[in-house]
Amino acid sequence: MNIAMAGLDYALAPIELRERLSFTKSQAGELAAHIRETRAGVLGCVLISTCNRTEIYLSCGEGEAPDPAALLCAAAGQEHAPFSHAFVTRRGEDAARHLCEVAAGLKSQIWGEDQIVSQVKTAIAAAREFGGADSVLETLFRTAVSAAKEVKTNVRLTGVSHSAAQRAVEVLERELGRLEGRTALVIGNGEMGRLAAGLLRDAGCAVTVTLRTYHHGETVVPRGCAVAPYEERYAAMERAQVLVSATTSPHFTVTAEEFAALARRPAVLVDLAIPRDIQPEAGALEGVRLFNVDQLGEGYRPEIPARVGEIIEKHMDRLRQWAGYRERIPAGEQAAPRFPLFIDLRGRKVVMVGGGAIACRRISVLQSFGAEVTVVAPVWKGRGEPERWLARPYEKGDLNGALLAVAATDDRAVNRQVGDDARALGIPVSVADAQEECTFFFPAVCLGDGLVAGVVSDGVGHRRTAEAAKAIRKTLEELA
Repeated sequence: MNIAMAGLDYALAPIELRERLSFTKSQAGELAAHIRETRAGVLGCVLISTCNRTEIYLSCGEGEAPDPAALLCAAAGQEHAPFSHAFVTRRGEDAARHLCEVAAGLKSQIWGEDQIVSQVKTAIAAAREFGGADSVLETLFRTAVSAAKEVKTNVRLTGVSHSAAQRAVEVLERELGRLEGRTALVIGNGEMGRLAAGLLRDAGCAVTVTLRTYHHGETVVPRGCAVAPYEERYAAMERAQVLVSATTSPHFTVTAEEFAALARRPAVLVDLAIPRDIQPEAGALEGVRLFNVDQLGEGYRPEIPARVGEIIEKHMDRLRQWAGYRERIPAGEQAAPRFPLFIDLRGRKVVMVGGGAIACRRISVLQSFGAEVTVVAPVWKGRGEPERWLARPYEKGDLNGALLAVAATDDRAVNRQVGDDARALGIPVSVADAQEECTFFFPAVCLGDGLVAGVVSDGVGHRRTAEAAKAIRKTLEELA
């Protein structure tokens, strides 16, 4: 794997620097796609942007990979020089192992935090949506998420705050004593804002959450919290003893000038955002204490338990096996277009290994063509139980008599085993998390009046596949 990454994080880069390379989900997705499309030799790009860090991951062709840090700065319209001392660059397995540790929360300011796993998943999803990811980065990020989930499940990280919001509440309790009976205003109703509001409510605060007018009816307000329009946030501050802001706004939600003009000001301010929400000068006012995400993360930094290292190394071994398998496939075969094959599934046995969201969607498609689908999965997450459901883990022999097989579990080892068994039996198999192990590729299905079209990509252009399928469906409707 020719991969390279560069990271800018709290350890070497202060907030003032990090917020200049901070991106929303859509911005990160668009920038990753732009880098992939415009930089020769870059086959895939993913950007992670959180309060703690901004990291760029590149999958490259043969030859030396470009400098990821310089590439990111150029694409974002920033001079590289101010950042040169703060970026850390890693390549190959070092980059892969680092991502596993990031996803597990081992590199976060709030050590062992839970939110980073979903942020890593969001990063690869955004890159996929805009066309920045390739199969190498898809597999790399999937490996990191799987490793992180196993760490969270099997290793108890005691004595650790598991989110910046939780740490914020701990700091507020340290500064103010018991929070019960106090009033708090939370600006922002995203994931972090809702988490902070819920934790403050649980601590006994009377909590008010701001909502932007155009989001009314589209957001979920934490139970037991009052609501104030975002436009009236300063009036709400005068009734609050605590202020927490956690938005993705590129501008200050609280300016020093307007905050200073309040008749009554909250005594403690917590800014959970990057770029910052609260203008720093607001914290210099008499009687006011302001904490940002860097200050919240100071302090506790335990040693990494040995079990964590073992889990990460196990997933690194699986990544090496995948890379070795991929390298054995001739380059021409990797790049070959996929032949469309249409078959009659009526009354034929198809085995679906997995019971999650992907499996549910694909079963619905297969059944619409008359297939008799047997589901093999310990847990089924769809609506209603499947008619043919083996409620247990996959076993050798489950594919006997099948016309097709689909592996769609969240366990790489199980999916690989299903693929191996299917190929040994001569059964076409679609492996959801490894295109290199597929012998047929599940298409986006387009139906018209007596017409069927299927669309697959080269395994990378997922966004183009969706766009093409949408256009084909429209055409088929017009022909009807």
